[in-house]
Amino acid sequence: MTYQTYGLILKKTDCGEANQLFSIYTNSHGKILALGRGTKKVQSKLNGHLTQFAVVNLMIASGKGDHIAGADIFKNFSSISQDLKKIVLSSFGLELVEKMTKQNEPDSKIFSLLARYLWVIDKNSFSDSDWYLIKKAFTVKLLTLLGIGPKAEIISDPKKLNNFLEQHLEAELQSEKFLNKIRPLTPHQFYE
Repeated sequence: MTYQTYGLILKKTDCGEANQLFSIYTNSHGKILALGRGTKKVQSKLNGHLTQFAVVNLMIASGKGDHIAGADIFKNFSSISQDLKKIVLSSFGLELVEKMTKQNEPDSKIFSLLARYLWVIDKNSFSDSDWYLIKKAFTVKLLTLLGIGPKAEIISDPKKLNNFLEQHLEAELQSEKFLNKIRPLTPHQFYE
């Protein structure tokens, strides 16, 4: 059986010499894992279409395990890959959805939220002080969609919100570690 869906690539992992395993949040099936056969090879037809900062129109073949049978970029958020801050901010959203969602639990609102988040980052230039506001809005909306929305007193306090998020994650986000390294502001300035 095959099906077509729009997806956002959350993560890709090497799987053998030529293959990669993709974690994808789709609009119709939620988070799925799908094998990209031969996608590590330079000449792979799928290579240029399986990018993290894009909405991808996917053809998924189901069987023992899902594999990617076809892919075309539907909407490319091309300015993200040209700006380190945008890469890190976008990676935060992708990683948070990857860590906080379960496989095969579809929620088109989560898909729309993540696509809109990437679109906003792609289309805008943000000052350093805007970083926290963008992350906060996305985090709170995602947690709310997942049914674990924090109370107003937690939302209003950056440290409490970070602690709340950490309580629901098994490990610290890699993108958060990187964000802390490149952030030009001190933590106190960042949270003002």
